[in-house]
Amino acid sequence: MRAASRRKREEEVERRGLERFAVVKCSSDPQRDFRESMVEMIWEKRLGRPAEMESLLACYLALNSAEHHDVIVKVFRQVWFELNLERLAHESNRRR
Repeated sequence: MRAASRRKREEEVERRGLERFAVVKCSSDPQRDFRESMVEMIWEKRLGRPAEMESLLACYLALNSAEHHDVIVKVFRQVWFELNLERLAHESNRRR
């Protein structure tokens, strides 16, 4: 069942158009590296809708070992929160 759910997640990522490739990297600060990578992907692909962000998270989880999943989810939550704060500020400024 685990392999089937992982494959389903991978198919969803492919369907949404996120290229998948892994880069092997040794890091002294994986949290910073995952954050930089996620922000870069969000800006390059102009992601922002919840479904797109969910696919991005699924991609990172599928491409990285389980030992990194906690930090990936932590970074994703931080980026999601900051992205939504920026949107709220932008919308607030437009209404003025």
